Amino acid sequence: MSHPCAHPQSPGRRTGLWRGSGVLSGQKTTTSPPGARALGKRSYLRRYTHLESLRNILCTKSLTLLDYRGWDDKNDSCFLRLYREERKLESLLALCFTRASERFHFWHVFCPHDVSSIAKAMPHLNCGSYKSHSPLTRIGVRIRFDRAKLVQALRRCEGVACRNIDYMTHGQLETLANERRGTDPLSKLPFIKRFGFRDEREFRIIYESKTASLSTKSVPIPLSCIDRIIFSYKLDYSIYRALRSELRSLDGCEELNIQRSRLTDSKTWRAAGEKLVQNARGISTSTP
Repeated sequence: MSHPCAHPQSPGRRTGLWRGSGVLSGQKTTTSPPGARALGKRSYLRRYTHLESLRNILCTKSLTLLDYRGWDDKNDSCFLRLYREERKLESLLALCFTRASERFHFWHVFCPHDVSSIAKAMPHLNCGSYKSHSPLTRIGVRIRFDRAKLVQALRRCEGVACRNIDYMTHGQLETLANERRGTDPLSKLPFIKRFGFRDEREFRIIYESKTASLSTKSVPIPLSCIDRIIFSYKLDYSIYRALRSELRSLDGCEELNIQRSRLTDSKTWRAAGEKLVQNARGISTSTP
């Protein structure tokens, strides 16, 4: 499944592609990775996934890059296939994030499973014992990563590249195809999507190898990369609290910031609305 990253950009604009243990030919090296920003500012990457995937990240302290060939967006997977064939790669794997803050439809697109049956799984709630087919494994979660820390960890991984996606119109893509300025447009193929997907604001990690034939690739990361974990707003609060406790019992996860989304049920949002009404009443009663 293709997953959410960047504002539309002109075909010739550099967007900071970075590769582990080096950079692309013709590009200048920099003292900081593309995830880094001005001192004092932090930016985040979000990964919408499920409890089973989250637990794997926490237990293995790694991200698992996956095969792209099952993605819904056939245009996207086609570009990755073209890149793989032209580079003569044995493996090309990917993992996608979004730079966008919480969106209601992201939960439905990237975590579409119904959680109504999860209460039935409560007897199997122990995080170390529930089975892979349990409804618990399909609970939607959003993992927020500190971008600079994550990119720094990726720098140590041979064969890994990461950058924001370029969202292009058909005309922009043709302009890129016709460029004759000594650039390497082929290197951009894994990071191009149609303009209609621009709201995703995707950031993508890829792994490529000319020698190893892999269906998955684990990339080690420190848990300090994880800034926050948010459970779906659809999850019953009592189940959320039990799961939070279970996750914090995992090695190295005691201090994890774990929350439940308040997107559809926020006391502070409703209070602000009530205050607006009260103030409006005060204005109307004081008007002569």
